[in-house]
Amino acid sequence: MAPVCIGIKGYRVIGRQSNQEEMVSVELEQEPQQCRHCCSSRLVSKGRYERQARHLDTFGRASRLKIQTRRWECRDCGRSFVPETPGLRSWRRSTEPWRESIYREHHEGICATAMARMRRVGSATVGRIYAEFTGRKARERESMQCPQILGIDEHRVHRGMPFATTFCDLKNHRIFDIVPGRSERELAAFLSRLQGREKVKVVCIDLSSTYRALVRKWFPNARIVADRFHVVRVLQHHFLELARQIVPELKNHRGLLSVLRRHPSRLEERQQGRLGKLLADHPALQPLHEKMVELWDLLRLKHQTARACRHHIGRLLRLIEDLRQSTFEPLVRLAKTFHHWREALVTMWRFTRNNGITEGFHRKMKLIQRRAYGFKNFHNYRLRVIAQCG
Repeated sequence: MAPVCIGIKGYRVIGRQSNQEEMVSVELEQEPQQCRHCCSSRLVSKGRYERQARHLDTFGRASRLKIQTRRWECRDCGRSFVPETPGLRSWRRSTEPWRESIYREHHEGICATAMARMRRVGSATVGRIYAEFTGRKARERESMQCPQILGIDEHRVHRGMPFATTFCDLKNHRIFDIVPGRSERELAAFLSRLQGREKVKVVCIDLSSTYRALVRKWFPNARIVADRFHVVRVLQHHFLELARQIVPELKNHRGLLSVLRRHPSRLEERQQGRLGKLLADHPALQPLHEKMVELWDLLRLKHQTARACRHHIGRLLRLIEDLRQSTFEPLVRLAKTFHHWREALVTMWRFTRNNGITEGFHRKMKLIQRRAYGFKNFHNYRLRVIAQCG
């Protein structure tokens, strides 16, 4: 009966009074059997003790709990105590369900001013409750197991702290944690106390040598998967750099650069005409563009079997060797990059996870920063990100 009436286990309802607000009188179902300090069973009552606390609204009316208990004294140690009250922490004037409802409604978008007006509390109280629950949520990260499918990427915070590293749970689509810095020295303290590192199976990163060395050291059983978006962007960057060297007027022609960046299968009829005219006017770009598209098509493959991957590996290595034999410096640098990352490139065909989820959360983090007009304190920024994206 009691859990149905008030929503908190451990109480027995003994009375109810209705006026402008509901007043529900309850008492503990079970009195303490031993001392909280010395565990002695020789207890004597020191008199009645009463607490009142704000509770969840009942049928649109505010309600309060009047908790009636006793203060007990231990005959062995001589110390007195009040038994713990379920759902109501020490020095609180509101129950945990009521405070959690404040947190959830504020989290869903109701501003602190409107919340304070509806619940008849101060806006600072709403802020304190929200900070308390977000702090609890952040402390849970210390004992949580690391996700088995992890995405790692960096994002900018502010000028005083240029970069922070994002650890994203790609399987459950949520932020696991964010840590200031992106070097191994800055992340070592966080990674050393991270639980479940040996159970991580897949880590998706961009083509960052720092992150690759970090994953190999701290996630020994994880397979590194290169992020397809960043791989294609590196490919386009080097080929467009060479195209600007061959055709200098491309530097100031954003329309033609946009046509070269797009895959031919995604071009409209008008754009295909512009691309054809560009390649006809500059025949030196034709073989370069064909080579870029061929390599691009190979990197776009997904859901490949192990047998198909063995066939694609030989093709990838031949294309890398062709780029290495080229006389153009941008293509040689591209071949060197892809050669160093060849294992991570091959795993893209088998594992379809990518950091597109992480980049989407980065966009949401920017909105959080704008809404708060920036964060000077990284701890507050981390709490808000975990609350909104975790």
